[in-house]
Amino acid sequence: MKKTGLMVLAAAILTTQANAGEYKFYAGGDYVNSTYNVSGIYPDNYDIANMAAGINFVDVASLELFLQRSLKEKETVNGITSHGKTYGYGADLYVNAYNLSEGAILGSVGYGRIYSKLKYTDTKKDTANTLRLGVGGEWKVSNNWGLRSMFRYSLAKGDNFSNAKEFTMGARYYFSDGGY
Repeated sequence: MKKTGLMVLAAAILTTQANAGEYKFYAGGDYVNSTYNVSGIYPDNYDIANMAAGINFVDVASLELFLQRSLKEKETVNGITSHGKTYGYGADLYVNAYNLSEGAILGSVGYGRIYSKLKYTDTKKDTANTLRLGVGGEWKVSNNWGLRSMFRYSLAKGDNFSNAKEFTMGARYYFSDGGY
């Protein structure tokens, strides 16, 4: 609960009014489809909700904090049913690799702490640190709104999984009264 409270506090601080042109605070959300490299009969594909808050520096780079949680997934193999769910938090650094008039091509690197719970006859809980590498883009719909899509590959060191592939689609709202 302490980590969730800290993330809510950070989001509240980040959503205060920013000086136009120097930096912009933003908040947003994503739908994430994540495929984990899981051994055995456990679910490996998860639908995840992701909440994010960050700061964009002069349209060159952004630092973003995130919280994510999956739906409970079920997998049936040869009549055997197992269940799984994941949740986590972390931070990503986004770099505008190429700015366009109405968007940008993005590259990202980040850290995530992912918790997984897999259940068949017994429950396997695991915590893994992940190195997150991504590429994608953002389309600026207006001065305050952006639509973002990313592909991310995560390297993990955990008992339940060793890596993950993610595809995200979402929106960001930029708190600013100046032009984008």
